[in-house]
Amino acid sequence: MTKIAVFFGGKISQHLVLVKRAAKKLGVNLTLISYNRICFDSKKQQVLIRPNLAEESKIQKITKYKKADDYDVLFFRTTGKHWEEVDLIINSITRDDVVVIDPLVRYGKPDMACKAWQMLILEKAGIEVPRTVYGSLWYLYETIKNLASSDNFLASGESVTAKPFIFPIIIKGSGGDRGTRVFKVDSLEEMEKLVRDLRKSETDEGKRYMLQEYIPNDGDYRVLVLGDKVLGVMKRSSQSVAEFKNNYSAGGKVEVAELPEEIKQLAIKSAKVCGLAVAGVDVAFRDNDLKKPIIWEVNKGPQFKGFMEATGIDVPAEIVKFLVGLKK
Repeated sequence: MTKIAVFFGGKISQHLVLVKRAAKKLGVNLTLISYNRICFDSKKQQVLIRPNLAEESKIQKITKYKKADDYDVLFFRTTGKHWEEVDLIINSITRDDVVVIDPLVRYGKPDMACKAWQMLILEKAGIEVPRTVYGSLWYLYETIKNLASSDNFLASGESVTAKPFIFPIIIKGSGGDRGTRVFKVDSLEEMEKLVRDLRKSETDEGKRYMLQEYIPNDGDYRVLVLGDKVLGVMKRSSQSVAEFKNNYSAGGKVEVAELPEEIKQLAIKSAKVCGLAVAGVDVAFRDNDLKKPIIWEVNKGPQFKGFMEATGIDVPAEIVKFLVGLKK
């Protein structure tokens, strides 16, 4: 039987509980493993997965500890602050037939899970993304300030053909933060205040930000990708004039949707370019025109509560089936 290990950080989320239940229902051997259980002793030269605390109080023998090689499929559901443990696990694999999901974790580079890197790699692959400027917060402010005093910056409502930016603009965190570090800015004065408010997170916590063009829309689309397959599509739309984000977590309305096959293939390609096999690809359209797709971002370990509500698809079961199918 295929043995699957799902790695996660922090507390066990409801999403992980659902995946575990789905595996049990399908008769699949799937283990949830917290990064807190990764350990090693330099004298033994082995990276191990210790039993959980409840088991550890009863079991003291080192033979009860596991190794990455004891599993056939390793699914790194989250990485976040745990790249050290991810790298230890990856480098401890000696079996050639162990499957690692998502592929990008093989590189052990945290920046490859960030939105800033995605903007570059997608653009290089010929996939359109929002016009993006990356740098320190004061650099972003100076960029806007300089554009505001030139012919390259337009007032709201004017044509943006061949022009780089227009108020409002978006300031977005480069890390994956479930939409919590995304801000809409309507003026240079607002930009300066926001920069001053965010500076502490940048200097003390090392958090980085991007400046992006704002793309008016009546909603965006979340395309859930599993390998070479699109599991389904939902549309998300804001239900408040005061809220520009369409996210389900921000109160956005979700509903099942359909997109042309070429857009689905674009989503699959975007996930592959970003090194993700399990991904939530967010697609919007300029002027709400299906012939003008733009990829907002590609999400690793996407949340699926809203998606299940909208589509009726049993996402946990599909994820488990996908992981089992990788080994076969």
